[in-house]
Amino acid sequence: MEQEVLQEKLKQFLVNYEQRIEEIAEELRDKPMPSLTEELFSRFEQDGNRLVYENVYFLRRKYLATFGILAVLKKRREDILYLEQILTSICEEECWALPAHVNRKKNTNWRITIDLFACETAQTVSELCSLLKERLSKKCLQRVKTEVEERVFTPFYESEIPYAFWETCSENWNSVCAGSIGSASIYWMKDTPKRLETCLKRIIAALKNYLNGFGDDGVCMEGLDYYTYGMTYYTGFAAQLKEYTKGKCDLLASEKMKKIALFYQSCFFEGGKTVSFSDGSKDSYFKVGLACFLAQNFKGVTVPNLKMAGTFDSDSCFRFMACYRDIIWTKEYLGKRNSQPFKNEIQTPTKVVVFPISQWCICQGAFQSGMAVKGGTNQEPHNHNDVGSFFYVLGSDMLLEDLGAGEYTADYFGEKRYHIFCNSSFSHNVPILCGMGQYAGTDYRCQEFIADGEGKVKMRLERAYPTFLFIWFNLKCNC
Repeated sequence: MEQEVLQEKLKQFLVNYEQRIEEIAEELRDKPMPSLTEELFSRFEQDGNRLVYENVYFLRRKYLATFGILAVLKKRREDILYLEQILTSICEEECWALPAHVNRKKNTNWRITIDLFACETAQTVSELCSLLKERLSKKCLQRVKTEVEERVFTPFYESEIPYAFWETCSENWNSVCAGSIGSASIYWMKDTPKRLETCLKRIIAALKNYLNGFGDDGVCMEGLDYYTYGMTYYTGFAAQLKEYTKGKCDLLASEKMKKIALFYQSCFFEGGKTVSFSDGSKDSYFKVGLACFLAQNFKGVTVPNLKMAGTFDSDSCFRFMACYRDIIWTKEYLGKRNSQPFKNEIQTPTKVVVFPISQWCICQGAFQSGMAVKGGTNQEPHNHNDVGSFFYVLGSDMLLEDLGAGEYTADYFGEKRYHIFCNSSFSHNVPILCGMGQYAGTDYRCQEFIADGEGKVKMRLERAYPTFLFIWFNLKCNC
């Protein structure tokens, strides 16, 4: 019975999802896309404000994703013609990267900057051209191909390794950028297999670094939101690569990848709250497409409670890779389950999950209660100075909560990061000694983390604080 309920809920999710796209399309259809101006671009350089430019940038991506998906699903001529206009406008943008990721003072060729969003854009327009190659005009197809080549393929593939920090890092940047470029490459380079093979080797090598960023127990140190973000592009490319190579190259076939897949479902509490460590949020949502893909490919992975599922417009960036797979991966999952019964794929949270290597413990209690606690170090990706932090959950309320991510500004990822309240020890449930919190860096860590598997956790935290402070504090207390 539970399996049938889940199946019906997923079907209704798809109906609502596609209906919402139609509604947004009607809202946008008679409104011209806003323009990206120099005035907007320079705002970040003037005062560190990211939102002024990004609000317009992502509204344009909203047009792209909305009419892109409609054109693919409905094949209506009016949507395809409108999409052509949108694609042309995207191709005319001076720069696909965000101002926060561009240094115009040091880089005279700043218009060709390959950041997260330049890569996402390249992947989106490439996939749309592939899906609609028989319906889009040859002029439009050629224009998109040229722009992707000049803005992404040529500068990346002809550069020395690494092109930028993200090619060798182990964070979401790696997965999004490399996964997007790899995906776009498969769409455009099938007619030049030798070049494609060379290119894919570089992409695969880069993505190995991404998986290194996860603990051997599967934990994403960047937090739940970045897990969803990075893993969407990793799995999106991995599925495409597996199909292209006829199964010979499978980036999902590892024991660590299975643990990474299983980690995801542990972060959702039945009352609707989520683990908010690092730059996460207590109100995160999951992508249904990604959850269905993981459940379809990894034994033991379940689909979280659908009340925590993201809608089409939950993501203000309107990432086509994720939104389109909410539809196609959910349909694939349902299609296979029509011929095969659901087996243990209802979310039944384990009471206590311990990740000993990463030093996380997540507990699911009775009456929608829960707790999470972390040790770790203060040098983790998207780190807060929060070794020993914990919170409680009771239904839809989070008690002693972790605030999660703050507003992204120039200072947020700069030298003043730990002066910002939500990133400092003062916003977390950790000891404050003599008015001072923890320090940032690898040396500042939890030196002992013992979890009994029943909800009891013992930690030693003195190494998370500067030695002089802890010695002084002990002396004062013993006087």
